[in-house]
Amino acid sequence: MRRTLSFVFALITAGCSPADLLNAVSGSDNVRETKNLSYGPLERHSYDLYEPVAAAPDVPLILYVHGGSWREGSKDIYRFLGTALGDAGYPVAVMNYRLSPETVFPGFVEDAALAADHFLDGDRPVVVMGHSAGAHIASLLAYDPRYMQTLGRSNCDFAGFIGLAGPYEFLPLTDPKHMETFPEETRDQSQPYNFAEGPKPPSLLLHGFADTTVHAEDTELMSAALEAAGNQVDARLYDGVSHIDIISAFSRYGYLRRGAPSFGDVTGWLANLPESNCR
Repeated sequence: MRRTLSFVFALITAGCSPADLLNAVSGSDNVRETKNLSYGPLERHSYDLYEPVAAAPDVPLILYVHGGSWREGSKDIYRFLGTALGDAGYPVAVMNYRLSPETVFPGFVEDAALAADHFLDGDRPVVVMGHSAGAHIASLLAYDPRYMQTLGRSNCDFAGFIGLAGPYEFLPLTDPKHMETFPEETRDQSQPYNFAEGPKPPSLLLHGFADTTVHAEDTELMSAALEAAGNQVDARLYDGVSHIDIISAFSRYGYLRRGAPSFGDVTGWLANLPESNCR
């Protein structure tokens, strides 16, 4: 432990970011890491794969979509999450996608659909998961059937969806950058809340009441709409948990994991993954 703290202090004094710190101390002998694999033809069509050395044959693969306000972020930030969930026994693919303004809605959702298509050809069920903007993108794969239908598949092909602090109903827009990312002519189609009707895979929606980036009301509204439509949803709302707390709790280190119950809730839900009635 003393060696780890000394290493962390050295990284801090070298000017490393919090993500650099988490990732630098996140390796595991129990997890194989393979970087910069491709799921499509473009530069941002890439992913990192974290595989437990002894994964049970029936556990799902988690396709993780990173956040960053649809304009920032990278798979490279999430080694801490991949190795932590890998240590828990779950294969994880952390994907990149095109960012705005290189693309606008629905380009980044189409990228995620292409990645999902890649993994649905495998031997494992696929659970799609995301944080913040990544939860928005992943939820559209699970809730709006058109993305997977375009690829000859169904949203019911997913074994489940996990959303961490997701923006599911965020109109009207006021930020000029978001107005650029979501063109007016397709803006209504960008709202996961509008697609609660019809069959959906089981959902786990997590949010903190102390989140000032994406308000917990988004998860409350999404959960209520899914439940009213007869879909399986488990929503868990946390007092005192911020937008960052909910994801940094996926670090393998106790001082961060204690900041939110999200890691334990996700792994517990995965261990008892509800049987889907999505047909």
